[in-house]
Amino acid sequence: MADSRRSGEVAWLVGGALSSIGGVTFPADGSWGPRLVSAVPPMDDLSDGDQIVAQVIDELAESRLNVHAILSTLTRTLSRLRPGTWVAVLMNRDPSSSIVVAADEAEPALAQYVDRYIEQSEPSEVPTSGLTKQVIESGEPHFRPSMSYDELVSLLTPPEREFFTTNQPPVEIDTIGLLVVPMRARGAVIGTIGVFVRGGVKPLTEQDAVWLQTVADRTAIAIENAQLYADAIRRLDRLTSLQGVSRAIAASSDLRFTLKVVLDQVTSKLEIDAADVLLLDDSDRTLVVAASTGFLSTSMPDYRLLLDESLPGRAVTHRRTELFNAMDDYAHARRRSLFAREGFKAYGAVPLFAAGNLVGVLEVFHRAPLSPDDESLAFLDAIGSIAAIAIDNAGLKERVKSERGHRPGPTARAPEMTRVEKQILGMLVEGLTNREISAQVHLSQNTIKFHVRRLLEKAKTVNRTELARKATQEGWL
Repeated sequence: MADSRRSGEVAWLVGGALSSIGGVTFPADGSWGPRLVSAVPPMDDLSDGDQIVAQVIDELAESRLNVHAILSTLTRTLSRLRPGTWVAVLMNRDPSSSIVVAADEAEPALAQYVDRYIEQSEPSEVPTSGLTKQVIESGEPHFRPSMSYDELVSLLTPPEREFFTTNQPPVEIDTIGLLVVPMRARGAVIGTIGVFVRGGVKPLTEQDAVWLQTVADRTAIAIENAQLYADAIRRLDRLTSLQGVSRAIAASSDLRFTLKVVLDQVTSKLEIDAADVLLLDDSDRTLVVAASTGFLSTSMPDYRLLLDESLPGRAVTHRRTELFNAMDDYAHARRRSLFAREGFKAYGAVPLFAAGNLVGVLEVFHRAPLSPDDESLAFLDAIGSIAAIAIDNAGLKERVKSERGHRPGPTARAPEMTRVEKQILGMLVEGLTNREISAQVHLSQNTIKFHVRRLLEKAKTVNRTELARKATQEGWL
């Protein structure tokens, strides 16, 4: 069973056959496993380059479906099979920065030397520049079989040149060979694979460029599939979170609890530093903080923000989500000290409308620039719509409760319930599971299930959500 799963993963990861290695075509329908062994001739029958390609593909097949894992596996394997300092570069969704991974099994100090340059930036946000940018833009390999170290430095950008001249290499380098090839997937260049070979080590040849390009293209397909897999998991996770927020709204009448769930989902799923929800005060048409999370301040000041052209009024006026990475002082004049103290560099506002009426604003804050993709913005809009419904429902419940205060008794007679059933119903409305209710009332889960069934029968409802809604709307508790 494990072998079957592995062979399926191998086929999915490397994307089937793109061409042939040593005259042997790999199956494109995912039918790997035992046939892979019989289809590939002995290594002795392959050229050195084809052997390296075959071994790299085999190592990638064992790698996890994770971009960092694939790049690490690739560079480690290549440095073991072909001596040199290997550097893999993968562009981020924002092509101005990249993920960079280096390895050199024979001379680890050189890989660490490259890592020191990488550490000057965020590990996954190294600027896409220099030779890497040239190869990505041209789509053509860059090959220099031999040159001096000073010549290599002269090819770099000013920031790179400053680092590599200020910080001398850990080993002496008289001459060096360079080969950088593009990683191509579905007609697009997504990064590069490069190798630096010191003089005295087996020199680079044009044949190295041929097999390395094959490796780069196989790797690009593996990375693209891993990214598609990660995107699918992220979409499913976000969909699940939206369903969870919807259930929280249906099961709880506590608006602050519901807004806390909304903010927790926004910050965790979008990896945002902080967020809050502002509610509209109809008496003076101002926005006030109702719930917040992620702020360093121990308490949020009681701001009352006017609906003008400053933030977040601008988003309300335009009736759409607004995102800013460069905010002028006027845009957040009322909260200038808060933004400075918290160190926020990016801000977003989602106007919350229910039945065409403004009920509040969902705000997000981040301590670094943001560049969300369309799916992230769609998720933010969707969870904003759910928050608007929760706020509108809470307002409706308050109005109903106020009206009941002027009338004797509830609008509908509550069914007869024992003290235990009423206690269980209260916890069910709060969204607690049978396990959690069992722990609080010190009854077995089977007993809780029995009481829940009785409550469903008495209320003439078919599920817990409908029961919670009916109990809340008709004032049974």
